[in-house]
Amino acid sequence: MELESNLVQVIVMMTGGHQYELSLMADAPLLQELFQALSNRGKNGGKDVFKIPNEEDGSCLYIPPDAIAAIATVPPIPIESLNLEPPSRQLEPSPPPPPPQKLIESSFVQLDNFLKPAEYQRLIETIFPQEGAASSGIQLPTPQSFALLREVLLHRVQMMLPDVLIQLGMGGFPLTEMEAQEIPTHAIEGQSISTDGNSPETALRVVNFCYFFYKTPKPFTGGELLVYDSQLLNNQVSVAQSYKTVEPRQNSIVFFLTSNAYEVLRVYPNSPAFRDRCFRVQGWMRRSG
Repeated sequence: MELESNLVQVIVMMTGGHQYELSLMADAPLLQELFQALSNRGKNGGKDVFKIPNEEDGSCLYIPPDAIAAIATVPPIPIESLNLEPPSRQLEPSPPPPPPQKLIESSFVQLDNFLKPAEYQRLIETIFPQEGAASSGIQLPTPQSFALLREVLLHRVQMMLPDVLIQLGMGGFPLTEMEAQEIPTHAIEGQSISTDGNSPETALRVVNFCYFFYKTPKPFTGGELLVYDSQLLNNQVSVAQSYKTVEPRQNSIVFFLTSNAYEVLRVYPNSPAFRDRCFRVQGWMRRSG
C-alpha cells in the first residue's frame, strides 16, 4: 500500500494538443527531469530528448524538451519538493573587439630668429613706432607694408624649404606657388580646429607655415598652436585627440604638413591695446597639379 501511495499519475501535455499518460514513483528521476524540462522551456540547458517508456507494450516515446507544454499529476506534487535547478544562463556572445587604430603622429619644424636682425627691426619699427611719435602707438599694416613683409617672408621660406622638407620627412616637390596672409590683429579669440587642404581650391597645398611676432617683453599669454595627430581606422584617416603644442615664440616660424589639423588657442593680452597682441602671418606652399 505504501508503494501505491507513492505512485503518481502523470499526464504530459505536449504542443499540438497531444498528451501522454504514465505512472511514476514520486521520487523517480524521470519525474524530476520532466518538470525540469518544463521549467527550462525556451531556455538553454537540459536534455536534448526525453525517453519515456511504455510499460504496457515495452515501447518508448522520445520527445524534445520544448515539446512539453504542461504537466498534470494526481496527486498534486509540491514543486519545492522536486529541488529543481534554475535554468542555466545563456551567455551573450562578447562584442567583437574594436578594429585596431593606427596613430599617425604629427610633426613640425620651428625656426627661431627667422628674419635677419635688420629685417626684423624694420618690421618692428613699421608696426610699432617709437614712443612719443604722433600716432596711436601702433601702425596697422597697410597693403603696401604687408606686401613688403610678405615678400621678405616668402623669400626666406623658399631658402629654408629644402631643409624643412627633410626634417618633415618629405621629399622635394615642384613648388608652383606660395601664399601668405596676415591674421587680423584684433583676432584674439584663437582659431578652432581646421584642416587647410580639404577643398578643391586648397587641395594642392602641401605645407603650412605660421610666423609669429610681437612687441617685447611678451605682452600676452596663450596663442599656442596645436598640431593634431591623425588616426587610421577602417582605411579612413581622421583627426586624433592627441596633438603637439607649439609656443608662439617671437620672430619664429613653424612649418607642418597641410594634412594635419591644427588649432590656435585664444590670446590673453595684458591690456586692451593693440600692441599687446600676438601678430602672426599664415601661409601655404602649393605643389603642381
